Amino acid sequence: MSAIELGASLYVPALKAAAGQLAYGQMPGLRSIVICLEDSIRDDQVSQALGDLRQLLLQFATRRPAIKVYVRPRDIGMLTQVGAFHGIDLIDGFVLPKVTTSSLPLWLSAVMHDDHKIMPTIEGEEAFDRSALSRLCDQLRPYIDRVTAVRIGGNDILGLLGIRRSRVRSAYEGPLGNVIRDIAGTFIPNGFNVAAPVFEHYAALDILRQEVEQDIEHGLLTKSAIHPSQIDIIQQVYRPTGLEMSEARMILDAATPAVFGSNGSMCEPATHARWAHSIINRARAHGVRDQVRVSDVKVA
Repeated sequence: MSAIELGASLYVPALKAAAGQLAYGQMPGLRSIVICLEDSIRDDQVSQALGDLRQLLLQFATRRPAIKVYVRPRDIGMLTQVGAFHGIDLIDGFVLPKVTTSSLPLWLSAVMHDDHKIMPTIEGEEAFDRSALSRLCDQLRPYIDRVTAVRIGGNDILGLLGIRRSRVRSAYEGPLGNVIRDIAGTFIPNGFNVAAPVFEHYAALDILRQEVEQDIEHGLLTKSAIHPSQIDIIQQVYRPTGLEMSEARMILDAATPAVFGSNGSMCEPATHARWAHSIINRARAHGVRDQVRVSDVKVA
């Protein structure tokens, strides 16, 4: 499955009764959820959260979820425990938290016996180490077909520095920006999708919109959400413009010249084809913001 199809993945604590309602499409436009058993659950709530997840999976066994559902376990032991629950085969996969070069082989050994997709999360000290990121990429490469996306745990990464996200600036204007660029630059050229980190200040929708635009500029085409108000904003920005669609179609047209101009910009199919495919895929998943007639596109 393409990560673009996940849209804005809403994180939902396993204790929330709403998880079941959301899984059955209660929220229009929501495409995927992550049921969290990790940071959103206190230590004294773990047993209750596992019990709630077990009950929800029993519901799934009688009626399949209407959207994509991932589960984020607390640790490798919990992944093994949850993997034995009845109905676990009806979820799409697992988000693997706090993955490192040393722990990844253990995570993989615990999950690779089944058909679940995985989303490893980079959120520790290795996020600042380019050589470690390269090793993680090498470790994951044999399993690339199982990796929906590599996730960036922005809040945990900033926590290592003793800071948190700004309310008035995007992630790219602070220390997290370099981390995102390093992770994107390591994994995306090797064929992986990378998921953008959450923006915790859910009332600052203008900053969220700006950040999603920057996510796209860095090749990140799915983003975690922590509040329903963020979902429409994120997925609206994923919609390409009519002009982008027209240029993408021309770039992918076999009869197109090797280089041509469009609305004051150079288009070069040899270098822009991957971008053009991304535009088409975004439109298929999320629609187009505005329609532009081919005759309106100025080609030189």
